[in-house]
Amino acid sequence: MRAMKVCGDEVGDLTEAFNQMLTQIQSQDSALQTAQHELQEQVIALQREIGERKRAEAAQARLTAILEATPDIVMSANPNGIPFYLNRAGHEILGVGQDRDISGMKTLYLHPEWAREIFAKGRLPEAIRHGSWAGETTILARNGKEIHVSQVLIAHKSPEGKVEYFSTVLRDMTEYREAEEALRLSQQKLLETSRLAGMAEVATGVLHNVGNVLNSVNVSAGLVVERLRRSKAPKLAKAAALLTAHNGDLGQYLTNDVNGQKLPGYLANLGEFFIVENAELLNEVDQLSRNIEHIKEVVAMQQSYAKVSGVFENLQAHRLVEDAIAMNIGAFERHGVEVERQFSAVPAIRVDRHKVLQILINLIRNAKYALDDVERMDKKIVISISAPNERYIQIVVSDNGIGISPENLTRIFAHGFTTREGGHGFGLHSGAIAARSMGGAITVASAGIGEGATFTLELPIASTASVT
Repeated sequence: MRAMKVCGDEVGDLTEAFNQMLTQIQSQDSALQTAQHELQEQVIALQREIGERKRAEAAQARLTAILEATPDIVMSANPNGIPFYLNRAGHEILGVGQDRDISGMKTLYLHPEWAREIFAKGRLPEAIRHGSWAGETTILARNGKEIHVSQVLIAHKSPEGKVEYFSTVLRDMTEYREAEEALRLSQQKLLETSRLAGMAEVATGVLHNVGNVLNSVNVSAGLVVERLRRSKAPKLAKAAALLTAHNGDLGQYLTNDVNGQKLPGYLANLGEFFIVENAELLNEVDQLSRNIEHIKEVVAMQQSYAKVSGVFENLQAHRLVEDAIAMNIGAFERHGVEVERQFSAVPAIRVDRHKVLQILINLIRNAKYALDDVERMDKKIVISISAPNERYIQIVVSDNGIGISPENLTRIFAHGFTTREGGHGFGLHSGAIAARSMGGAITVASAGIGEGATFTLELPIASTASVT
């Protein structure tokens, strides 16, 4: 708002001066408002920066608390390997006092002498080249004891690609290695227990098979004894005694004596009887011999599989399957189970003979048990061999028995799980471990209760076998 100048006198000059002063005041007020607005913006920006800094400090405090609480060693070092941060676990494991100045340390000397060159020439350059390195190494603890650790090493770089500092995390693997070793020993004991249990099952099968053959042996031996008891050999001796008694007048005795005249015919009949008797005895002795040979084969088969396992051989799958069937044939006959073979020509497999037999006997025995629980006349086990690809062959054992419920399919290979009364629950579990140790696997399928079950054993072909 300005005053109007109406004349050129002193009042007019005062009016002009007033207007100029008003313009100046308005200009200063506008500048003051602008300055105030800028100041408010600066205050808001400063408050925002303070808030962000506090949040960053809180986040850093939380991160530091995590780093200080972790049982892993966390360390940061400059490009020369001089540490500028070491968390509480690092101080404790490495035997460095909490109040000690760590700038005098050298990260390379955390490793034993034999590992330093490996780290300096291999792992450190890899971390610089790729930005990080992860793997396993060894460090020295407070007492000079070597500790096996897993390590992640990160190289933090500037936009120009120059390393600004390193950070690393090291985890003590001692407990893990001890647990791993305990697990290995546990699995080894489990496999040995399973082997013994498997051999007990094999021995049971052998006893059944031998028992069946012994029944035949007993029958044949009884017939031989009965034949010998009814033998006319004593009568031959009596005829010989008559001939000896008339040695001086044998011709007259055979011609004129009534008994002597009958003796040639009697000896002829006796000879025919002995021929028939000899044939019958030879037949029974031959049967005895075959049965005894069969017993020897069964026992020899059991002995061959009772040897310590661990030897890998190139073997024919159908022979292993036939041996497993032979171990159970007595049980199949007693329980009226039909075994159908569907064998395709497949390449040799490279496996541990004992482990495969152990698995197959268990699968076939389980199939027989599954058939014990159903009331049906057509109890059948189908065993097939095929090669679905160039790496593996498959041995499939299927039955039309009780089947497996869906909830049990997911835990059928778990240690200790069994649905059979009196079952120990580690046959399938140890079988799965044994299959994996040979580079194979066992899988199962079932449509449910009453629908039977199918177990598939996959084993590597000899040329592609990879044993772990």
